[in-house]
Amino acid sequence: MQQDEFRKWLVAQGQTEATASSRASSARRVEQYLGDLDQLFAQEDRDSILNRFAYSAEDERAERPNPSPVPIDGVLRTGLATLQQALKLYHSFLTEQSNVPDKAEHQALVDRLTRKEVEAAMRECDQLGLKAFLARGGFASPQVWVSDEGKDQSYPAKASVAAALGHLPDGRALAAKEFFNGFGEPQAFAKLEALGYQIVRKGANGKDDAFSRDRIEGAMDAFERFRNSGAHADAFSSFGAPSEYWVRSTRPREDKRFPTKPIVGYLLGKAASTFNGGWSQPTDAAARLHAAGYVIVDQHDAPLPLPDQHTHLMRGAERARLVALNYFIEPAREAGLASVIIRAGDLHDMSGLVKNWANVCQALEGDMFQKLASVPAPARSGPERSTTTEYTFVLTQDGKAKDPSMPHAVQTSTTNLILYGPPGTGKTYQTAWEAVRLCLGDAAAVDLTGEENRDRLMAEYRRLMSEGRIEFVTFHQSMSYEEFVEGLRPAIDGEDPSENGAGFRLEPVAGIFQRVARRAEAIAQAVGIHGQYADATQATPDAPEPDAEVFPLAAAEGADNNDLQPQPAFAEELFTVGQLPPVREGTFRKLAQDVALQLAETHPQGFSLNHYRESLVRAGRETGVEPTGGWEKHNMPTWASHPDQAWLVPAAAASATAAMQTPPINGGLQRSGATVRVEQNTAAAHVLIIDEINRANISKVFGELITLLEPDKRLGRRDEIQLALPYSKKRFGVPPNLHIIGTMNTADRSIALLDTALRRRFTFKELMPNPSVLSPNVGGINLQKLLATINDRIEYLFDREHQIGHAYFTGCKSPGDVEDVMRHKVIPLLSEYFYEDWSKVAAVLGDGPQGASRFLEARRLNAPPGIAADDFSGERLRWRVKDQFDFSEFAA
Repeated sequence: MQQDEFRKWLVAQGQTEATASSRASSARRVEQYLGDLDQLFAQEDRDSILNRFAYSAEDERAERPNPSPVPIDGVLRTGLATLQQALKLYHSFLTEQSNVPDKAEHQALVDRLTRKEVEAAMRECDQLGLKAFLARGGFASPQVWVSDEGKDQSYPAKASVAAALGHLPDGRALAAKEFFNGFGEPQAFAKLEALGYQIVRKGANGKDDAFSRDRIEGAMDAFERFRNSGAHADAFSSFGAPSEYWVRSTRPREDKRFPTKPIVGYLLGKAASTFNGGWSQPTDAAARLHAAGYVIVDQHDAPLPLPDQHTHLMRGAERARLVALNYFIEPAREAGLASVIIRAGDLHDMSGLVKNWANVCQALEGDMFQKLASVPAPARSGPERSTTTEYTFVLTQDGKAKDPSMPHAVQTSTTNLILYGPPGTGKTYQTAWEAVRLCLGDAAAVDLTGEENRDRLMAEYRRLMSEGRIEFVTFHQSMSYEEFVEGLRPAIDGEDPSENGAGFRLEPVAGIFQRVARRAEAIAQAVGIHGQYADATQATPDAPEPDAEVFPLAAAEGADNNDLQPQPAFAEELFTVGQLPPVREGTFRKLAQDVALQLAETHPQGFSLNHYRESLVRAGRETGVEPTGGWEKHNMPTWASHPDQAWLVPAAAASATAAMQTPPINGGLQRSGATVRVEQNTAAAHVLIIDEINRANISKVFGELITLLEPDKRLGRRDEIQLALPYSKKRFGVPPNLHIIGTMNTADRSIALLDTALRRRFTFKELMPNPSVLSPNVGGINLQKLLATINDRIEYLFDREHQIGHAYFTGCKSPGDVEDVMRHKVIPLLSEYFYEDWSKVAAVLGDGPQGASRFLEARRLNAPPGIAADDFSGERLRWRVKDQFDFSEFAA
């Protein structure tokens, strides 16, 4: 620090010599523990430095420890305040000495830049030449360049922004040492990207850096061989054991950590003694790998945070895009997956960023990433720009995005959703609409919106429930895992329960969650999602033409079919077991019937012929039973669906699915005289509605299955998980086409907060009272004003979670209806909210003991004989609900 100059400056500001010397000494004391103050203020924001010395009166009362690294003698709060004041003054001194804007002013200037100023700076570079342009501002040879789309010419990024500041009204071009006090790279690059420019990182030779993903992974392959067999010893043996920096591979490996230095040394052909393994300089090993979009980790494979002082390290959206491409998009393509899910929080942490989730989401949503990764716009689920926001990218195996648009139903897909809010805000109606939307598609849901279509909506809702595609359950405090997932139930031994000595046994019985999940999985198999699960709402295979024979007979017995390949029309349908003809034990047909019965039991919604074929071949080869002529000559469709012995018949669910996939000529389904359109990509959707989801003990009800709810852990996803159920020992996973919708009443004070594990796995949608849906004039009463006024007063006296929902009043057609709602619903609810404190109920309703009496009236109670009135604080009132209400305050 400039101690003498600082002291002289303080004197010039009017402070005494003694005070100036004391301030300078305090600043010098801080410098002993934090390092050079000039450099510290150049690298960090003033407030962040001062916050290290913040210590309030509350901290003092709580006897909290010293938050700063500087030891304090005497009163802690006073000592820290003295150091903080010295730092404030030294920052003012530096700002005045440098005569350049501080960090906040710098950022404000950069925020004002438009493409106009940047392009003016680029023209300057063309006129002066690159060398003179850089020399004018004292800029070194740049590593980061900026270019515009469709143009080959690129310009030095930081120097261009610094020069562009001079083209602002009253602006001034800044030199390299002035621009953010010698720094400013992240701010410059972020602004250029926001303006639509492309950031290009180049090596010192001016050519694009050769650190491609394939080359880096190839170096890791070589190092793996060196570790295992000693190969490539000439390239790696000179490198010692790493101490601080590793890089994480993007491909499946037993150990994904590799030391940074030997990997870069192998790529560049450099010896260990010629460069460093860290990232303090752009040419260091970890810095090069970081610039290539790789994750730098510690010895425990935890991503290292980016040091603030190393401003040359890539950050923000640019960093997030490369990490997403390397660790999510390309590995999914190599694995042959049809889609991949990226959670913003995971990508944020992998990228080494700090509280920069919005930037990560912006990067994933932007056109620049779609071009970089050759993907269409993603489907977003979860809250907007949060750690739990998830983006589903549809992939193409050739790396080219064929269809930049996605169906609207995919863009608005629901997997795990909780609707929450005060009572009467329409959560029940919204769950019904959401469930129908998921099963029939957005177009159908739009046609069923509004109070006038409520009957049609509920008719579709009940129909879907009858078909098993929507299930409804209400959680309660006694709800258990055995009811929800799977439990043991007693079963009587013997066919006749009246027989003497008949005992019972415990058999595993599936709960509602397992049953709906099994049905959803069966449908997913039928429409071609099973085994791939590209997306729960992926478009189903092409439907047959309207006049096509859906269940055609196969060729004659003995035709040369390859290994039980079913006819194409059969492959898409669901089947179950019909009337079984008698067959001989030990024959192939007996085996076939047994396999079909087992599938019918485990898949009550039906199973596809592909699924049946695979199960039959497996059972036949395990038992040694084969059809006449062997598997190659066997024609399954002939005997499975022949009219003379038709025992494998289309399932009811399959007929519904087929109808959805093959709309009639009018383009919709005819239901009760109304036409409802169905979207193909929703034909497999199943919905489980859990009412009052926060009433149950979530850990107890879901058990080990809580993890399976996550979208990326579902069947067919990249991180698919299946568990063995504890009672039946059957493997179980959650299919991606099963959507879960929960409701939660925030005003219910008898329940605890929602389980954190469930909160992380659900998207939350708040439903609050909406007075605008109510009539402004019902017999002279303005319902909008009535509800808004009541809720304002509730929020003032209690909180926003206990407001009154608009649904209480939606059915009111007359003043009598409004009075009934107030008397029998609203007033009892307010009494419950305020624990029978009627003075607060009166305050919400606008009544008082001295004022007008509209809904409640109060009568003062006299003290009983022998008890002095002043023995009790305040007056005692008896509140009574009036026989006739006065709505004059809410007149239309």
